[in-house]
Amino acid sequence: MKHLISILVFFLFFTTSSIALTPSSYNVRQGDQTLPAVIDPKLQRICDKTDNPVECLITTIPFLRKKVAINPVSILDIEVEAIDIKTKEALDKASKLLLSSSNSKPITNCFNICIKNYKSILESKHRILDAISIGDDKQLRVELSSNVDKIYHCEDAFEEANVQSPITEVNSLLGKMITNSLTITIDMVHFHNKN
Repeated sequence: MKHLISILVFFLFFTTSSIALTPSSYNVRQGDQTLPAVIDPKLQRICDKTDNPVECLITTIPFLRKKVAINPVSILDIEVEAIDIKTKEALDKASKLLLSSSNSKPITNCFNICIKNYKSILESKHRILDAISIGDDKQLRVELSSNVDKIYHCEDAFEEANVQSPITEVNSLLGKMITNSLTITIDMVHFHNKN
């Protein structure tokens, strides 16, 4: 029995670890993306300062172009694009789940809350990019904080209905991505014209 428990613990540790770091669960684009063996030290330093450094790397590396200067503002721009793509995926998934099953009224309400919040996050992209372009860190903080709240409201809706959310994984990643953007905004981006 002791050996069985040890094997079970060993199996659970490695399967949950691999699930947590599986590239496909963090991809913001189609296809298998893995972290390169060599990561630009500037990007590594920026991502290491976020709450979710692995997610920061996995969600920004696919968007790096060879001539992009790696600094907090450029990584913030990239993360905003990645959030937009992942939010569109979440919206698509929630919409399909809503239409494909005969959901009860509480589950339908949960999906409708999430869909409304995803659409709101997508609408905020232009305000976020405008705030970055004019150096308005206050507006950036407001928009990003609001978007974090929208993700948590979506998950809270399922929790309050006592229903297992089928979109927890995507919401978790979105929450981490938005939180990373907020951390970059607050701790690393220093605009010259303070508002």
